[in-house]
Amino acid sequence: MKSIYLVNLIEREAIHIKGQIGMVTGGIVLAALIIGLCGGAAAQEVRLRRGDRLALDVPQRQELNRQLTVSENGTVLMPVLGEIPVEGILLQEAEELLLRRLRDVYPSIQRIVLSLVDEESRRLIYVHGEVLNPGKYEFKKNPNLWEAVREAGGSTATAALEAVRIIRAEAEGRRTFIVNLQEVIDNGKMESLPELRPGDTVIVPVRMAQYSGSGSVRVIGMVLHPGPYQLSGTQSLTDAILAAGGPDSDANLGKVRVIRHLPEGTVVTIQVDYARYLATGDARQNPAILPNDTVNVPRDRNVLRVLFSDPRYLLGSLTATAALIAVARR
Repeated sequence: MKSIYLVNLIEREAIHIKGQIGMVTGGIVLAALIIGLCGGAAAQEVRLRRGDRLALDVPQRQELNRQLTVSENGTVLMPVLGEIPVEGILLQEAEELLLRRLRDVYPSIQRIVLSLVDEESRRLIYVHGEVLNPGKYEFKKNPNLWEAVREAGGSTATAALEAVRIIRAEAEGRRTFIVNLQEVIDNGKMESLPELRPGDTVIVPVRMAQYSGSGSVRVIGMVLHPGPYQLSGTQSLTDAILAAGGPDSDANLGKVRVIRHLPEGTVVTIQVDYARYLATGDARQNPAILPNDTVNVPRDRNVLRVLFSDPRYLLGSLTATAALIAVARR
């Protein structure tokens, strides 16, 4: 299934509102904020019990992604860390506990996402990242992406809605969808938004500012905002692409290249099938990105795609067809 490219809502909505109602006083803004915070749905408390299955997502260290099971003695088993007691605590508390334990061994890890699968996942959607009320939400029917973000209180002022991630656990592994939400909302085509499934995890990333200092990672090619970005700690190819706003609709994600300068002065190029990572969760196709790397997302050179999407080729084809018809009628 091809990744969906759909984008950032806050700035354009603010411009629209300002144009409609003029300058808003600080008191009204504060009141609206309080109403929004109070009106957001509260995440349902879920305490872990024996037999629960958990999906662990570690964005900075994809090789640590795995499914965990709460054993009969109330613990989950993590490589290197050993057994960690989690029975009876809230899912969020277990997430914080695992994060602390992981950071003792891997200091570069900034955050993790822990979500329930199986019984609880039949009822819950998980929304994390730059939303006002991160947590678990229950829906009577499968929501679309915007409904889930809205239920979590909406996005924060620093959210990058053009590169929202949906993580879906399936029998063969994890699939990731990168969704450009603002474009859909700007166009009013809400029906084109993907429908979420129970157990899905939605991650709204923070908007990254371009940074041209030493150690930056340059992301070029078919991304929404090409440029240099500073990625702290050990980051993955996913983090670099999302920092640049996510892939453009014409991106060829099957041939992404990472260009790396080695200390001895040589340059190596690593070609990655990032589309495979999105489709199957193959961590080998989502390598770590180092300071001073360059990530190149090439354009899709599929001939049929070009012929049927590029207006220049379409116009040329129509002109040629009209000329042939005219000659045939003589």
